[in-house]
Amino acid sequence: MRRSFLVIGILFVFSLSSTALAETAKPNHGKHAEDPSKPSIKAGTSQTSNQQSEEAKELEKLKPEEYRLLVLGTQIYLGRFGYGVGPFTGELDQQTQKALREYQKNVGIAETGTINKETLKHLTDDNNTLDQILPFIPKFNFKDEHWPETVSAHGTWAVENLPVAEALQTSQISCHRKWNLCAVSTAKLSPGYTPTLLSYTNIYEVETWNDTDIITKPSKTGTCVSTILQIRKEENSVTRLTSFERSNDGPCATVTARDIPMQLADGSQIYLALKQQKTQDSQRILRVKHSTGKSENSQNP
Repeated sequence: MRRSFLVIGILFVFSLSSTALAETAKPNHGKHAEDPSKPSIKAGTSQTSNQQSEEAKELEKLKPEEYRLLVLGTQIYLGRFGYGVGPFTGELDQQTQKALREYQKNVGIAETGTINKETLKHLTDDNNTLDQILPFIPKFNFKDEHWPETVSAHGTWAVENLPVAEALQTSQISCHRKWNLCAVSTAKLSPGYTPTLLSYTNIYEVETWNDTDIITKPSKTGTCVSTILQIRKEENSVTRLTSFERSNDGPCATVTARDIPMQLADGSQIYLALKQQKTQDSQRILRVKHSTGKSENSQNP
């Protein structure tokens, strides 16, 4: 469990500058029990759950510099969210405990005023939401001027009503009658602390190509996944049906069999939907001070 705390603590490192790390990583040669900023587990443990007690014990095992970095990261996140924390000291003082209780109340978890894994998870998730990259996604484009020989389209795969599937991606589709193949080339932004741009291509063999439709044969697009494309000339549309397939044994034995229909959509509309969602999430996370002087979540005027 100590490793779990350290892993979560390491997440804060990516939010800190090297200067801040150098200042906060100075070793404290005093005993852990003598550090007034660390929570004590000697009193009131009978009133806590087993999990809370275990987490408190594990926090006691952290080295002073590890715990200080954990508190410092918490203060930086709370300060960023508008909870009035600062300067950042790396000590769990009354100001920080009060901010923690307010934050815990707003996200709907136990108002302990202390650091625990549940609180750390909410803090890091909210910070990741604010840091989310939203690149502009290209518009939908459909070219069928040479339908008997070639067809191409460009867009973003989405499920019905634009709840986005594989949102931060754009795909180019090219079908060639001469080779009886359709190629789908995709550029996708993989999320993370360091977002990575990935690219890949899937090849589909054409089963039907007539005056109105192009339909491909099922193509393996994953270990337990197959996909069919359908291109409709009159509707200027491209759809795909992705099927997750279950087997009696092997790696697909635990897969839930299901079909997911998607459509190549206008990326600019998806971008606007994502931007609106991020705005709503940011309003939920950030606290602002209004003209009355009262600080509260920004969605509550």
